[in-house]
Amino acid sequence: MFEIKKEVLATHEAILNVEIEASAVKEAMQKAARVLSQKYNIPGFRKGKAPYAKVVQYVGEGALLQQAADAMLEEIYPQILEQAGVEPYGPGELQKIEPDPLTFTIRVPLAPETVLGDYRNLSLDWQGVSVKDEEVDAVLEQIREEHAMLEALDRPAEYGDEVHINVLGTVDGEVIVEEDDIEVVLKEDAVFVAPGFVEALVGMSTDEEKSFTVVFPETFGEEDLRGEEGNFKVKVVGVYERVLPNLDDALASTVGPFETLEDLKQDIRTRMLESKERQAQELYRDDLISILVAQSDVRYPPAMVEAALDDLIKDMDKRVRRDQRMSLEDAMKLQGVTMEQLRQQMRPQAEMNLKRSLVLGKFAEAQGITVSDDEVVQEYHNFLTAMGQAHRIDSAPLTLDSPLAYNLRLGLLSRKTLEHLEKIGRGEVDPTAIAKAQETAAEEAPAEPETVVEEAVVETPSSPEPDTSEA
Repeated sequence: MFEIKKEVLATHEAILNVEIEASAVKEAMQKAARVLSQKYNIPGFRKGKAPYAKVVQYVGEGALLQQAADAMLEEIYPQILEQAGVEPYGPGELQKIEPDPLTFTIRVPLAPETVLGDYRNLSLDWQGVSVKDEEVDAVLEQIREEHAMLEALDRPAEYGDEVHINVLGTVDGEVIVEEDDIEVVLKEDAVFVAPGFVEALVGMSTDEEKSFTVVFPETFGEEDLRGEEGNFKVKVVGVYERVLPNLDDALASTVGPFETLEDLKQDIRTRMLESKERQAQELYRDDLISILVAQSDVRYPPAMVEAALDDLIKDMDKRVRRDQRMSLEDAMKLQGVTMEQLRQQMRPQAEMNLKRSLVLGKFAEAQGITVSDDEVVQEYHNFLTAMGQAHRIDSAPLTLDSPLAYNLRLGLLSRKTLEHLEKIGRGEVDPTAIAKAQETAAEEAPAEPETVVEEAVVETPSSPEPDTSEA
C-alpha cells in the first residue's frame, strides 16, 4: 500500500517519506468523493448521489485529493510508524504533501533513549559534617541580639547604639524613600542603604536633623539606583543603648522550653548538625547524579525540551504569584523581558532537568526500583499524620488513580532511587548485587508498549473550501 524512506536526524527526530500506491490513492479518492457528495449540495443531485466526476468538478481535484490524503493518513499512520520501526515521543508533523505520486513527508519526534554508563562502579567519597563550638556561639550571640533591651540615652549616638530615625531620600529630586521611626543599629562594618549612611548617623543626638549625600553601590538591589547620588534628610527621634542579656539559664528559658543554657546549646548543635547533614546529602546526591549523567548517553527530541521549559515556566508563575502577588507576565513586563527571552535563559536548566530525569528513570528501571500500591497508601497515611489529620485516614481513603496518588508515587520513586544511588556511591551495595538487580529487572521488564493512536495523531492542514467556479 505504501513505501517508506526513513532518515533519523541528529535532533532525535525521524523524517518519513511515505509514498502511497496509485491503487490506494484511487480508492481513497473514491471514498472522499462519497463523503463530500453527502456534505455539499451539488446542483442536479441529491446529497450523496452525485457521481465521482461531478464531485471533482464541484470541489476541485486538489480539494478532493486533500480530503483523501487527510482521511488516508489518519487511518494508516499507526501502520506507518510500525513499518518504519519508529517509537514516537509525541504527535508527528506533516511537513509536505506531494500529489504525484502521493507522498507524505512527516517529521516524528522520537521517544528518548538513555544508555547508562558503568554505574556499578560509581564511587564518591562522603564528606562528614560537624558543628564547631564557634558556630554555636555565633547563634547564641544572635539570640542575645534578638533579645536585647533598649535604654534611652541622653548623649550623641555611638557605634553599638541603636537609633530611630525619620528619613526622606531623593534622587534627582524624585522621592525614593520617606519613612518614620526606622531602626538602625550602628555597626562599623554594616552597610545600611549605602556606604557612608551609618557613619553619618554617628554623633547625632535625639531631635537633631542632618542632610547628607551618599552614592548607591553598583551592587545595590534596584538597578535604576546603582551608581546614583542619593540625598537624605534625617531626623533622629531616639538614641538607645542595646543592653544584651547574659548567657544564662534565664535566657534559655525565654527562648524556648529549656531549663538550662546547656539544654539550649545542645538543641542548637543538634539542629545545626541536622541541617548540615541534609545539605551535605543533597550536594552528595547531586554530585552523583552529575557523574551518572556525564557518563550516560541521552538522546531526546526538541519537543521534550520545550515540554520541560513549559514545566519550568509554570513553576515560576506559581512562585511569582505566591511571593510577589502578581502574574509572571506582569513581572516580566516590569523587568522588560519577553517570553522568548525568558525561555532562552531557562533552556539550559530545562535541558539539564530533562537529562537528569531521564537518567534517573533509566537507573531506577535498570535496578528494578518500583513503588507498590501499599507503599503509596502508607505514604498517604504518613502525609495525613504529619498534617495533623490522622483522623481522616478511614473517612477519606486514597484513590490510587487520583493526582494526589500519582504525586505521592513519583515522590516515593524519586526518594527510593536517590537512596539506592547514594548507597552505591558510598560503597554500601555489593557490585554483584547491583548486577543481579540489573539482570532481574531486565527479565521482568514488560514488553515495549504498542503505539497509542490517540497520542500519535499527525497534525494536518485543514481542507480547503470547494472550488465552485465551474459548478
